Amino acid sequence: MKKFMFLLLILVNIAATFAQEAGMQIEHNATWQQILDKAKKENKFIFLDAYASWCGPCKWMAKEVFPTPEVGNAVNPFYVSAKIDMEKGEGVALAKKYNVRNYPTYLFFNAAGELVHRSLGSMPAKDFITLCQNSLKPEHQFISLKKQYEAGNRDTAFLRNFAEKANDAQDSLAQPALVQFLAATSYDLTPANMHLISYMTNSLHDTGYSIILANKEKFIATIGKQEIESLIEELVWNEAKKAGKKGTDKEAFKKVIQHYLPEKTDLLCAEYELSLLKRSGNWKSYLPKAVAFANKYAATDYDQLNSIAGTIWENYKDKTTLQKGLEFALRSIKINSNFDNNDTAARLYGKLNDNKNAKLYATTALDLAKKAGVDTFAIEAFLKTLK
Repeated sequence: MKKFMFLLLILVNIAATFAQEAGMQIEHNATWQQILDKAKKENKFIFLDAYASWCGPCKWMAKEVFPTPEVGNAVNPFYVSAKIDMEKGEGVALAKKYNVRNYPTYLFFNAAGELVHRSLGSMPAKDFITLCQNSLKPEHQFISLKKQYEAGNRDTAFLRNFAEKANDAQDSLAQPALVQFLAATSYDLTPANMHLISYMTNSLHDTGYSIILANKEKFIATIGKQEIESLIEELVWNEAKKAGKKGTDKEAFKKVIQHYLPEKTDLLCAEYELSLLKRSGNWKSYLPKAVAFANKYAATDYDQLNSIAGTIWENYKDKTTLQKGLEFALRSIKINSNFDNNDTAARLYGKLNDNKNAKLYATTALDLAKKAGVDTFAIEAFLKTLK
């Protein structure tokens, strides 16, 4: 019997090791020079996940996408992969050198250490795999397209493709290229062009913002009322954050909101306060303000309720607070049951040592995730931990 248990333990350890190696093999503690040296020695490209510790989408990619076997199979043979916090250590200099302003930003280098492509944002595993595969090919690499643009290529189809890729790369040529493309098409607001304009409008100062405002009903009819209103709110929010100077000038933040979205001033200022507390890790002050916000502003907002519940799950340990988080998660589910809030409820039940309900909600989350076509790796992994 002892021999059997010993063999079983070995098999479990082997399985655990395999599971860890099934996803992307990521260099977490290597210096940038060590990464460069390894890529040169192995003649591989470099994938750099330029992240920040507070970044939600960064955490989501690390949990849901990078560990999946299909991503590991697609990336490991061709890349030396690394993660570097852009706000700590040598990450600060790298962020400045490669103009990293939003997170997560993905930087792709060839074996010689030359930047060839960049992109950003969370995405499903299949899209991330496509991104990594395309980044190996010169015809898809942003740097190659940029050289063609700078050499004078103004073909309409090329301009559209380059403008979009430049936008993904956060390159300063994105907006000029978009304007040139729109001029070449006589600013024809076809559905495809409206989708491109809304996708590439990142600031209140971009050409797309004035086009959307001047043709708002047409954009709403094509793209959707919620999508357009959410885009405008995001643009105003970003402008206000810039004015707020990382929370040092809350009055400036408020003035921007009052100018563009006066009816949402109280809501967005309260949300801004929460975001500052969350980013600074001030969990003692965060909790009472989050509870007040949930009850006053998010009573019917399932996304906000779930976001607060998720923050509580990630950052608190005491039973009373976890139960409050669970209350918000269950309220979110009651309004609109989806894989995300069911997963949050499952995690909170798990942290409260209620494995029966944790398994129930995790199973529901898994079913809903499959129906929605999103990655299920993390939910499946969590389910396996429940007895």
